Amino acid sequence: MAEIKSALELALEKAERYGKASPQELQEIKLQEQARHLAAEFLREKIDLEPELKKYPPADQSVLTGIIKGILLRNITLPREGVIDDANKRAQAGMLQVARDKKSAQRVLKEIEQLFTSFEQVRQNALQQLKAQFNAQLNSVKKALEAQMHRPLKIDVEQTPQFQEQWRTFEAQLIQQFEPLLDKHKSMLATL
Repeated sequence: MAEIKSALELALEKAERYGKASPQELQEIKLQEQARHLAAEFLREKIDLEPELKKYPPADQSVLTGIIKGILLRNITLPREGVIDDANKRAQAGMLQVARDKKSAQRVLKEIEQLFTSFEQVRQNALQQLKAQFNAQLNSVKKALEAQMHRPLKIDVEQTPQFQEQWRTFEAQLIQQFEPLLDKHKSMLATL
């Protein structure tokens, strides 16, 4: 069984690491923690990044911005169930705030938006086609059962195990097609 460490044990381990770290390493660790804190506060809509970053010396701003970009980019993902979640939207807004070249960042974010729209259109079309295919297959079975039971039946094709299995397989393939395109755009954003 995995050992669960208390907050005190974790703090002591961290203190031990600090004791062995050089002043430069300590500064890097401090900046990483500050960047994570700033990104988390931004994603919770408690701060704006631009004014917060200006409170730091220029050299620290550069390091903080790089770490924050990495955190924000991890929150930009393909929409699930047709919905772009709030963290995704907020991360995109954050990327615009921390970008050096805001015009180019805005262009790339627009391309990401178009990618999401294309992804959702392909997803919805495939869902409708798969439902129609399963409905056609189940119609004859449904009619036979209704004749045996002498009453109408309602069968939701989306709830059948076969439909769900085929849908999961298709959705996984769709994600595999679109994920590299999203990663390419995220890589561009990271450099701006």
